[in-house]
Amino acid sequence: MSEPLRVLTWNVDGLNTTRLGARMEKICLEILIGGDLRAAMEGRPVPPPPHVVALQEVVHVAQRGYFAKHFAAAGFSFYPEDRPGISEYWEMIAVRAPWRIVHAERAPFDYSPLGRALTRLELAHEDGREITVLTAHMESLRSGHGPRLAQAAEIDAAMKGRDAVFMGDTNLRQSETRELSLSLRDAFEELGRPKRAAHTWWPEESDRGFRFDRVWLSGALRATALKTRRRTKLSDHAALEATLE
Repeated sequence: MSEPLRVLTWNVDGLNTTRLGARMEKICLEILIGGDLRAAMEGRPVPPPPHVVALQEVVHVAQRGYFAKHFAAAGFSFYPEDRPGISEYWEMIAVRAPWRIVHAERAPFDYSPLGRALTRLELAHEDGREITVLTAHMESLRSGHGPRLAQAAEIDAAMKGRDAVFMGDTNLRQSETRELSLSLRDAFEELGRPKRAAHTWWPEESDRGFRFDRVWLSGALRATALKTRRRTKLSDHAALEATLE
């Protein structure tokens, strides 16, 4: 039986400059060793890192000073390797063995007043399997309703007819999802709406959560597990983890 694919997506709140360096350092440790630095230093078991990591709201100091360094040291390849163009913030996908990057591209959405883009990687497994991985930070704010719907349709078209996983910050309100007619599948719905993945973002000083971050699937990929890691001191978003087969 093929080894399951473990993926993680996280909006790292990079536009928030408060304790930026310390937060990015701890996010790296959380992803790569489960946040337990002492256990890692003492040689005790730590959770294995995901095979594929998608990050949103990455800023230059975070990528150059933290993500590039730590992910490379852990054996990951990543895209983009540096700031794309003149973007203030962007998305990043990191991949480790037994998967490798065959092709990578980042293209602006057809309709995005905020200049958002879709990042897509073609990956190959050493056993011959091939998948497409996509991420994006879709249009923010209530005023972004129209662009969000258009961007979701664009992602759906990019995934159609292939084994693909999208994982990222959709910013979609629940009412907006009812307006969409997509062929892709939502891992959350496919797994029976697990409570531990019901909310991924919380407004400041509010306990009311929203499910903005999502894992979408197409083709033969199936989700077998989905959960969040909420670390309130690191980001206003929780990390969302999925196991796929």
